[in-house]
Amino acid sequence: MTGPADEPEQPRGPQCQFCHGVGQVPRAWAYGPGPDPFRVPLETLVRSGHCRFCRGTGVYEASLDPTLDELRRPPG
Repeated sequence: MTGPADEPEQPRGPQCQFCHGVGQVPRAWAYGPGPDPFRVPLETLVRSGHCRFCRGTGVYEASLDPTLDELRRPPG
């Protein structure tokens, strides 16, 4: 038997288009040992982290969007 308590809470506001409302995005890092970081083999690490466009809430907020910082600066 399922009820309203079993359903996940829906975000209040526009869903973040970058993380699809989850609040988490995968992030990958690659490490190449030695002086030449472009040689192979590389060691990779994948972890999830907070979405930078909603800061983990799942609701898109333009005030949190770091790509809009240049548009917010006053001209001059």
